[in-house]
Amino acid sequence: MKPFWKFLLAAILLLAGCRQKDDAAFEASAIIEGTAVKVAAQTGGYLLQVNVDEGDRVEIGQTLAAVDTEKLGYQQQQIQANLEELGVQQRVAQNNLRRAQDDFEYARTRYERVAELFTENAATEQARDDAKINFDRAQTAYESARQNLQAFNSRHNGLEAQGKLLQRQINDGLVKAPIAGTITTRYFKTGETIPPNAPLVEIIDLAQVWTKVYVSEKYLSQLRLGQNAALQIDGSDRALTGRVAWINNKAEFTPKNILTEESRTALVYAVKIEVDNPEGILKHGMPVTVRLQPPS
Repeated sequence: MKPFWKFLLAAILLLAGCRQKDDAAFEASAIIEGTAVKVAAQTGGYLLQVNVDEGDRVEIGQTLAAVDTEKLGYQQQQIQANLEELGVQQRVAQNNLRRAQDDFEYARTRYERVAELFTENAATEQARDDAKINFDRAQTAYESARQNLQAFNSRHNGLEAQGKLLQRQINDGLVKAPIAGTITTRYFKTGETIPPNAPLVEIIDLAQVWTKVYVSEKYLSQLRLGQNAALQIDGSDRALTGRVAWINNKAEFTPKNILTEESRTALVYAVKIEVDNPEGILKHGMPVTVRLQPPS
């Protein structure tokens, strides 16, 4: 009987060890989150068409809606006409500047020559003073012509910037999907008028989802980035595998909406679990059970 009791004792110890190992695993309920993007119509106005509805699958770059930009087109034509008119004024100003520069160079050369003759007593003081007055006038005219052309150039740059802004607003009249995903909410319909930057639809990308759990300090040392995590879907026997993508370095009090057996006043650390979801099995807002098994 003695060997039997030894065998029984060893079996009991082995089972106890397995239970301690299972007890060391962390398990909690969590909610699946997808990457949600509210797509705004940056150009406000009349909605000519909305091409998608709730539940539709869209690809990145796909046109979701079109806003009427006819008035913006008229404004752009007006700016183009102003640019053409300004171009004529610029050419005239450039010619005036060249003439003013030639007059300035001539007046400066003549003044320097008369001033040199005056020092040699070969020209009168009156001739020198007249040459200086003509030089000052030519210098003033040259500076005025230069500033006039600079003003036209600055106005030209401003009109070009306005034209580019209008073109951007016209381009933004076609609202395109920034990510691939599923339309979960449509806020406006064809025929409605929307303000600028108003959300038009919400897209959720479920190709890769994530959830967040909160672990106490006693589990923290057992976690590693990239470590696998088992996710169990409620009402299904199918389990999915995720990975630890982020561990918060800062402790916080347990959020009130977290369903764990830990005390709500205990300090915990947030852990983000990412899950590849190519088949779309996991949905936004779906409850799951997350199990983090410490490395053996």
